[in-house]
Amino acid sequence: MSINATFRYQHIEELPGLVVSEAALTQFSFQPHFHLGYHIGLVTQGVLHQTWNNQKYHLTAGQICLMPPGVVHHGTGQGEDIYHLTTFRVTPERLNSSFFDCEYRGTGHQLAPIVIEQASLAQSFIQLKNLFASNNEADQLHRDSLWTSNMAELLRIAEKKPQQEENYGLSKQQLTTIRDYCEANLHNKISLNQLATLSGLTRFQFIRRFQKQTGLAPHAWLTCLRLERACASLTSPNAMIADIAADMGFYDQSHFNRVFKTAYQVAPSQYRLQA
Repeated sequence: MSINATFRYQHIEELPGLVVSEAALTQFSFQPHFHLGYHIGLVTQGVLHQTWNNQKYHLTAGQICLMPPGVVHHGTGQGEDIYHLTTFRVTPERLNSSFFDCEYRGTGHQLAPIVIEQASLAQSFIQLKNLFASNNEADQLHRDSLWTSNMAELLRIAEKKPQQEENYGLSKQQLTTIRDYCEANLHNKISLNQLATLSGLTRFQFIRRFQKQTGLAPHAWLTCLRLERACASLTSPNAMIADIAADMGFYDQSHFNRVFKTAYQVAPSQYRLQA
């Protein structure tokens, strides 16, 4: 291995079967090899020249390369230029769960290597990588939702499925159940799996229908609910801000302060003084 190569691997605990790697490479070549899982690769800087099935591809920022198991491929950078590579390494079992979420069931074996030209989706995967790297427990619902939505769009493109608009929102009863559950569990981590199960929907169905019904993604709606409840708690002069942060499910007081100030343009302590 070249001394001009650095690799970092992160095992995603809440999504078993997913490992995210980052690499910074100069004059480094990947020798012919294959994987037992699916690799979703994104070049974030520079160029990666990659070859499979005797075809050459030049991967740059804004593109996504989906490499299925068993396909022999190799690659190299451009001359002495540095290139950065982010890869989502997905086991077949984890990918099958994404097929189930988006209801493309039993078709995973048909996937072929593909380069996807969609800058917005590539940027969304980079955002997801950054959320995973932050290791912020309060953002679990955000991470879950973004992973599910990104994979649904990736598989839709790979499977050449038409884009479909969601025609249905949640029922009044479903929305009431979700709100009651969130209100009762603000101090806990709330996962996408829990909310989807309560609604009797797949994860992807829940995200789409919830957003159609409320106008917000689930994680954004939950953050808003937590902040509004925090505002009410701040009117009590005896309540400690650190306790409010914990009771509302924020990672710590620093995280609470940052999110609160972004939403209301003042720190919680200033809000309390002005209440």
